[in-house]
Amino acid sequence: PRGADLLVSLHLPGPIDAAPVHAHAAQRSYLSPAGSGDHTGDRDGRAFTGTLTTWPYLTGVDVAGGPGAVVALGDSITDGERSTPGANRRWPDVLARRLLSRPHGPRYGVLNQGIAANRVVIDRYPGDGVSGDVGGVSAQHRLERDVLAQTGVRTVIVFEGVNDVRSGTSADAVIAGLRAIADRARGRGLRVLAATIAPCAGFPGCTPEVDARRAAVNAFLRNHRGTFDAVVDFDAVLRDPDQPERLLPAYDSGDHLHPGDAGLRALGDSVDLRLLTP
Repeated sequence: PRGADLLVSLHLPGPIDAAPVHAHAAQRSYLSPAGSGDHTGDRDGRAFTGTLTTWPYLTGVDVAGGPGAVVALGDSITDGERSTPGANRRWPDVLARRLLSRPHGPRYGVLNQGIAANRVVIDRYPGDGVSGDVGGVSAQHRLERDVLAQTGVRTVIVFEGVNDVRSGTSADAVIAGLRAIADRARGRGLRVLAATIAPCAGFPGCTPEVDARRAAVNAFLRNHRGTFDAVVDFDAVLRDPDQPERLLPAYDSGDHLHPGDAGLRALGDSVDLRLLTP
């Protein structure tokens, strides 16, 4: 059924040295003991006595017959870091539920392509080879795999940049990267929405210089809407009006970078569904 949880069981017949993994799933998976055999056909969970909070191996599930999909391309905020585990309270989850309940317009599925620590400009490691760094290659370098090649994708919402400005990347470089993503996606017939970068003062490394770079990127996004089909102002949703370099306390998870459940809900609720279709 639409919006239901899906359980996928995998069996590994032997030891493995490396595996593709989504490091921050905000969801619990279950393990049977090594050497206990193939339990993928079990009708109950008695064999699964261990747990982990990552998603190894499985990168996605295609469901036929729908009207299409929206891709949320982002970093840890999109990934749902510091949201309630197992509760599906990431902002793309909120958006997905809104789309399912809308009385009119296409009820798009929402594909969460958030990777914690991801950046627009800089790869966390060179190429897609084996690495202990799970932050992924840059949004530009994973765009084909994670957005353009996805089944039925109609629209992409790009919400990245805070990790770039925090790591010293210039505002101009981030802007150039976002423009390149928009040009490539629009060239493939996708509708592209860009989200402004949320504040992070109080989080380690989020200095006034970082906030100045963030503000410069946001000023470009707000004033160059022709580069994108629309701009969603996530910064305006999350910031404290009295201290705009900080998250609103009610939306702060406590680390001053990641919104909590209330902040993520506010992001998902703020997207005008009319912007997702031409």
